[in-house]
Amino acid sequence: MKRALAPLALLLSALTATLFPRPAEACAPAPPPGVFVQIAEESAIIVWDDKAHVEHFVRRASFRTAARDFGFLVPTPGKPELAEMSDAVFTQLEQATRPPVVHATKVSGVEPTLLCGFFFLLRGASAPEAAAPASPVRVLDAQRIAGYDAVVLEADDARELARWLKEHGYAERPALSDWLAPYVAMRWKLTAFKIAPKEEGAREVATSAVRMTFSTDRPLFPYREPADQRENLPANLPEAHGERLLRIFFFGPERVGGAIGGQAAAWPGKAIWSNHLDPAKAGSLPAPIPAGAWLTVFEDKASPRPGTEDLFFTRSADQQPIVPPPVVWTTYTRVPLPLDLIGGVGLVVWLLWRKAKRAKKQEAGP
Repeated sequence: MKRALAPLALLLSALTATLFPRPAEACAPAPPPGVFVQIAEESAIIVWDDKAHVEHFVRRASFRTAARDFGFLVPTPGKPELAEMSDAVFTQLEQATRPPVVHATKVSGVEPTLLCGFFFLLRGASAPEAAAPASPVRVLDAQRIAGYDAVVLEADDARELARWLKEHGYAERPALSDWLAPYVAMRWKLTAFKIAPKEEGAREVATSAVRMTFSTDRPLFPYREPADQRENLPANLPEAHGERLLRIFFFGPERVGGAIGGQAAAWPGKAIWSNHLDPAKAGSLPAPIPAGAWLTVFEDKASPRPGTEDLFFTRSADQQPIVPPPVVWTTYTRVPLPLDLIGGVGLVVWLLWRKAKRAKKQEAGP
C-alpha cells in the first residue's frame, strides 16, 4: 500500500513549488499519519514580466521531518509550464548581492617575545492516471522532472480534490481540505510533486530546483499554509519548532515590496538588497531580464509564519537602492617586543653608566 505523501502547497509564482535555509510557501504538508513536515530553509527566484503578465518561479527547499518520503502541492493562478533548473543560479545571486568585504589591519598592542621567535514524494510510485473527462478533478499534465513525479490538477470541488489526493497516496486531513477550498473556488491549478525517499535516520531532505512559468495578474508567492502548520504545533517534535528562513530574489522593472492577501497585511519579510543588477552577474535565470531591471532580495525568518493568505508584490513607494555597507574584516597584529634584546641593551647601558660614574668619582678625587 502506498505511503501517504505530504502535499505541501507552496509559493505562488513560478516554482514556488515548495522550497531557500534554508530558506516560504503556500504550504500544505500531507505526511503519513503521525508525522510532521516543515520547511527548514527555502529560496525562490521570481522573474516578473509585467508586460505579458507572466511569472517565472524557481524554488528550492530543505524539509525538516522524520518521514522518509512525502509530497507537496503548489497552487498557481494559471496552468504552469515546468522545467528543470540548476541550483547554481542561487549561489550566483547570493554572491552578486553579498556585501563587499574590506580587509583592514590594525596594531592591537605589543607582544613580548624572544628575539628568535615569531609566527517532495513517494518512493517508487508511478505518475497518477488521468481522471475521466467528467470527473470533478482533472489531470492537466503529468511528467517526471528533476527527480519528481509532477501532476498538474484542476478541480471543481475541494472535497473531491481531497478525496483524489487521498486515493493517489496523499494524506487527508481537515486542515488540508480547508487549505484547498479557496484555490478551488478561485479556479487555480495545483501541481502535486512527489519527493524521493531520504536516507534512513536523516532529519532533513533537500530538493532540486524546478521552474514554474504561469500567467497571473500580479506577481505572487504562495505563502498560505494549512492551519496545522502554524497553530498548536506538537511540543514533542523538534522538526516543528526549528528556525525557518525564506529568501526571495525578485526581478522586475522596479523595486517592489511584499504584502499578505488582498488587504495588504504586513509581511515579516524584509528587503535586504535592492538595485539594478548586471544580467551577466545574475547567472542562468529562468527568463531573460532587460537591461536596467531591478533585483530585490527579501528575507523572512518568521517561525511560525503568518501564512493565512498568499504573498503579493507591488511597486514600493521607496525607489531608492538598498546596498548593505561593506563588511570589514580586521586583522589585528601585535608588535614583537624582544625581551632578551631589550634586557641586553639595558644591561650595556647600566654598565656604561656605572663606568662613567666611577670615572667621574675618581676625577673628583678624595
